[in-house]
Amino acid sequence: MELIVEVTSDEPTHPLSKLLTIPLGLDVWEANANRLVVRAGEPQIDRITKMGYRVRQIVPVEKHISTFTADDAQKGYHSAASLEKDMRQLAETRPDLCVLHEIGRSVEGRPIWGLQIGERNGDRRKLLFMGCHHAREWIAVEVPFRLARDLIENADTPDMSRRLTQAEIWVVPIVNPDGHEFSRTEDRLWRKNRRRNADGSIGVDPNRNNGYMWGILDVPTSSHVPSDETYVGPSAFSEPETRAVRDLVATRKFDGLITYHSFSQLVLYPWGYTAEEIKDPVDRATHSDLARGMSECICAVHGKIYTPQP
Repeated sequence: MELIVEVTSDEPTHPLSKLLTIPLGLDVWEANANRLVVRAGEPQIDRITKMGYRVRQIVPVEKHISTFTADDAQKGYHSAASLEKDMRQLAETRPDLCVLHEIGRSVEGRPIWGLQIGERNGDRRKLLFMGCHHAREWIAVEVPFRLARDLIENADTPDMSRRLTQAEIWVVPIVNPDGHEFSRTEDRLWRKNRRRNADGSIGVDPNRNNGYMWGILDVPTSSHVPSDETYVGPSAFSEPETRAVRDLVATRKFDGLITYHSFSQLVLYPWGYTAEEIKDPVDRATHSDLARGMSECICAVHGKIYTPQP
């Protein structure tokens, strides 16, 4: 049986970070200085306990996901098809401001849609917002979609009109449409895309398939084992989904981008491939200040604390 468990430790000889660097096959749901929350089978849990860690069962996986697989639970979230319909409707309401683009196709041939918003002028700053690299993170589709909807519905207000004359904004709510559909219809906890790997397993993690510093880590959070949840793929940009994003970025030359996920309450900025900070002090301060400002804005809405960090 698979369980969702909390792992803690007070022993200096048993740091929680160690569990993130050894091949236990854990699906990590939360990681901070005080605890890990992981999905794991009973043999894995037994091994962790014998290593000297405290393990507390939270809930069986089957019971947990039953809440999110019922038909009623899906009604508030887009499918790939319903998202395309709503994106088309947004573009049609303001053809003076919006253009819908197919930026590429997935492994299974589904279109990947990007909505271009704002006055199209070559010298405008360009920003990109993306969602759903990871299939099971349904809310990561809705946040960028609602961003696009709010931009368009409020385009004629003084503040928004000013913003849309200053910047060209692109929104790509589903980077991984195949995986997203599979998580809706077959396996609620599916994470990767739907690439068939050489060993017969399925899926590459699109969030770890980009070219910069690709594959230099070989730990459970970035794995070279095809069956792992965090498989980086056979090569950089091996997947059509990540190539679609790569080509869009290369063409439009964005000044900045944000990708949305539903893992932990964090605002993350570079780097992801190393624990070292950004070397340039000006760049480091720019990223740190921006992340802190985002965290403060989030807290001001609902009082939720999102930690800004590399």
